[in-house]
Amino acid sequence: MNGSVNTNSASSKKKKNGRFNFVDFTLIVILLLILGALIYSFSPISLIKKWTGNDTRNIQYEVEFTNVDEAFIDMIKTNDAVGDAVTKSNIGTVTMVNNTKYIEYKTVETVRDEGGEAIKEYTVTPVEYPNKYNVLVTITVAATFSEGEGYSVESTRIAVGEKMALKFPNFKCEGYCVGVTEY
Repeated sequence: MNGSVNTNSASSKKKKNGRFNFVDFTLIVILLLILGALIYSFSPISLIKKWTGNDTRNIQYEVEFTNVDEAFIDMIKTNDAVGDAVTKSNIGTVTMVNNTKYIEYKTVETVRDEGGEAIKEYTVTPVEYPNKYNVLVTITVAATFSEGEGYSVESTRIAVGEKMALKFPNFKCEGYCVGVTEY
């Protein structure tokens, strides 16, 4: 027994080292759960957040197009479908169109002499352009709302101040969202 080698214990160690057991499986699952929780907490556009925490809300948003030529102001009509010109997705239906004259404000500098001293005065004057208009389009859509991210329709974000490239059946233009309301 002193000089003999116990082969049973060596082979049993090899079997133990090469086997995948329940404890290994449990540790791998725990590590994957921790990794998933980290991705969920630090990624604002994570798929998990898109699947949870979103709800659909009916909204009306207004987009203003400025300096539109008179020939184009009648090309946007109520009940027209509205598309995002970049993503080509449908982002609502026109419910109202308002046109107002395009006005630009110019600063005029005048210099007057007051007791030998030149005094500069600045006046802001509105200048109305006869063939140019501002077009305010009200659009209705069911949008997805996500806390911290706001409203979106498909992949188009809808927010006040957001620059939007919109496509109507007979017209395409860039404007800014100037209002969003839920109804």
